[in-house]
Amino acid sequence: MSEKSKSLNVGIDIAKSSFVAEFMDDEGKRIAKGQGFDNNLLGAGELEEALLNLASRDGYQRCRVGLEATSFYDFHLAEYLAGSLRLQAVFGIEVYRINAQRIKNFKRSYPNMDKTDKKDAWIIADFLRFGRLPPPYAKKDAFWALQRITRYRFHVVGALTSEINYFAAHLFLGAPGFLQQEPVRPLSATGKMLLEEFASPDELANASLEELTVLITKAGKNHRLNPEEVAQRVQQAARESYRLRPELAKNVNFVLTMSLRSIRAYKAALKEIDEAVGDQSEAFVNPLITVPGLGPVYSTGLLAEIMPVERFPSDDALAKMAGLWWPRHQTSEFEAEERRLPRGCNRYLRYYLVEAANALRVHNAEYKLFYEKKYQEVTKHQHKRALVLTARKLVRLVYSLLKSNRNYSLEYEPPVRLPKEQKNTTAAATSPKELACG
Repeated sequence: MSEKSKSLNVGIDIAKSSFVAEFMDDEGKRIAKGQGFDNNLLGAGELEEALLNLASRDGYQRCRVGLEATSFYDFHLAEYLAGSLRLQAVFGIEVYRINAQRIKNFKRSYPNMDKTDKKDAWIIADFLRFGRLPPPYAKKDAFWALQRITRYRFHVVGALTSEINYFAAHLFLGAPGFLQQEPVRPLSATGKMLLEEFASPDELANASLEELTVLITKAGKNHRLNPEEVAQRVQQAARESYRLRPELAKNVNFVLTMSLRSIRAYKAALKEIDEAVGDQSEAFVNPLITVPGLGPVYSTGLLAEIMPVERFPSDDALAKMAGLWWPRHQTSEFEAEERRLPRGCNRYLRYYLVEAANALRVHNAEYKLFYEKKYQEVTKHQHKRALVLTARKLVRLVYSLLKSNRNYSLEYEPPVRLPKEQKNTTAAATSPKELACG
């Protein structure tokens, strides 16, 4: 075996309490018996010793360790190995947290293989030696800590959206007229007051118009131009709603009341999270905050997902990591007209890019014009298409600002992209396709 090919590939199938490691050279030969370890500090130390012994015995110059990115089960082991000074001193260890879907797709090449922990670890080791790997795991320290809170914000927004949809479904069950005619927005201060004050459409329809007008005026803090007219529309919607039998109406009203409490709690949590993100963002140099309309929350979310930006050789690579690209579907003379965004990419990065683009189309004149132009180009999926294209445009600006570490100004323009034939193809070892959905 040549000196260049002296590489050790270690595949690890990890679970909550234990993990199994398989060891393979670059020729696909199993060089040591698969071993099981406890998924704790002692087990990580035992694996470290096993790797050092193999390096000493066989003279390996390089070590690649692959783990499936399975929740947080693999995180501590990846941190331990990537930060091991002993391993770094012996050979250049590279640790890869690999998307589980990629391993699953690769395993299809072995249709007759059993499903065991050792076989799964062997598959990961084999995947490593074929290459086309995601960027190696790097300890991002403060950025990873910041990522915990920005990703939690994503989780809370999702929970809030889900709860609002659940509330709307039960509101239609209890008082469909409120959604059909929408005399007031159901989750406005006035809408929530009406749902809490009146137990059924009958009670609301039979209420005194004067009493209802006073309540609407109070809930709207005197901002409504004609509260009496609003009260009349509310009562009309109540009168025209279907009626539920009493035992069902009671429980539906209970569900609506509890759901409203959950919505209030999620909104309060979201406000607190945004304040925490804003406070923590002050500890970082973030040129994205200088983009008009971007704001501290979205700019910090982008920073947490992207840094260190040197992982990405181009804005194309960053866009593919976020899933903001459209794979072609072509066979023979057929070319699909509609393309879907890929799945299995960094959903957090995609979320913050799309939400940031949505904010910019409202508050930034340049992005507003771009969005409107893309909106008018088609007759189907207008908003979603225009918004994703606006997000793709934003990727170029985000990448350029972070790469150059310079603030945005009205005169600032991202560098002009060179034609493919003029690009320096040796500037980066990892292609954009290799970064996609990693």
